[in-house]
Amino acid sequence: MPNLRRLWAIIFLFVIGCSYENKTLLTVGDSKYTVADFKEVVQFTPAVDSATRMRRVEDFVDQMCVVEEARAAGYENDQVVRAAYETNRRDIVWRSYYGDVVLGKVKVKDSEVRGLYNKIVDQYHLAQIVVDEESLATYLTAELKKGTPFEDLLAYSLDTMSENGDIGTFSVISIPPEIMTPLKKVRRGGVTDAIKFGEFYMIFKVIEHSIAETPTFEEIKDNIKSNLWQERAAAEAETYVEDVLKRAKVEYNPQGLEILAKPESLVTQDDLSTWVVKKYDTSYVYVRSVIDAVRHLSRGARIDPKRLIEQELIPDLIYDEAVKNYHDRRITIKRKIDNAYTLLLYQKFYSDHVTGAVTVDSAEVREYFRLYGDEFKDTDMSKVHPAITARLRDAKVDSMRSGLFEMLRAKYGPVVNQGVLAGLLREEK
Repeated sequence: MPNLRRLWAIIFLFVIGCSYENKTLLTVGDSKYTVADFKEVVQFTPAVDSATRMRRVEDFVDQMCVVEEARAAGYENDQVVRAAYETNRRDIVWRSYYGDVVLGKVKVKDSEVRGLYNKIVDQYHLAQIVVDEESLATYLTAELKKGTPFEDLLAYSLDTMSENGDIGTFSVISIPPEIMTPLKKVRRGGVTDAIKFGEFYMIFKVIEHSIAETPTFEEIKDNIKSNLWQERAAAEAETYVEDVLKRAKVEYNPQGLEILAKPESLVTQDDLSTWVVKKYDTSYVYVRSVIDAVRHLSRGARIDPKRLIEQELIPDLIYDEAVKNYHDRRITIKRKIDNAYTLLLYQKFYSDHVTGAVTVDSAEVREYFRLYGDEFKDTDMSKVHPAITARLRDAKVDSMRSGLFEMLRAKYGPVVNQGVLAGLLREEK
């Protein structure tokens, strides 16, 4: 029975933790916004103090009041909003899916970071003899085994740039494996047998083998982990994209690609009806539908049209797979999409009624210059006209924004759940 009670306590705490994200933080008119909605817009860091956090909550309240007014004004049917929404929705779905199935697989263990660091600080100070004939390499190796000093054989080396054959100090991580394998068997002062490397044969002398004191592990561990992660993410992405293209049965038409590379004046109507890329055996993309985009992206540069097309094609294929696997129906994805939509409503309404509604005419600039001319130290007005215009514009934007927010707060009476707010401000989990 005690174990059962403990189990229920764990389940209860888990449910409480999960449900906190879904608690209503803000109510504006008929719309409710949860803690999770807020966190989609605002991310607190440990360094942010409570006063700053509260200001960001107030900003969120203002924005959601604008969104409520935008909905009431019919902005949900605005063509600009709808077009931007569709683009954003697709981006959210495919990027999130890509993050899960590709980037989510990439892991870097602490032991791997430590192992790579050890290779960085493990260093060899080396001298070398380089020859290009196997028979000479065999002879030199035999002479060294007889006890002939390494320095006495340097005259045979093709390397005439390094004094005494000294080529400097290298970290183990920078030494090729085919050299490192025999090298690690040699102690200080010792020499390797001849090692074939490319078209040459190399004999190395270990002048010094040491562990560097700098950089310290703490100084570079984050960079090491980041580099390892990026390398693995790139490899994982390359494999995944190849598989996506294969599953979609993507095929390019060489004739179509050649047309895309033609000068605009030489492209005919028949050319425009030529297909460029095919997917899923039945879906064709024609020259006419991509030629403008390809020209815009290339902007006169000689870039392979296939590469430009794949910039759009690959995200589309990933999106198709995401939808096929119902990724767009996940609660977290729906929330991201909804919040992207509210942000678009806010941006469009704010642009129309604040930033886009502000004008500054020359008479205002002249009047400002007349009143505050001393500030510019006898500078000609034509030189400060842009700066004064920007200053007047910023002041008008601030005034209009404050007035808009004040009016909408009075109209909709937003209600903040104080209990939930308290938890948010102290980063409740």
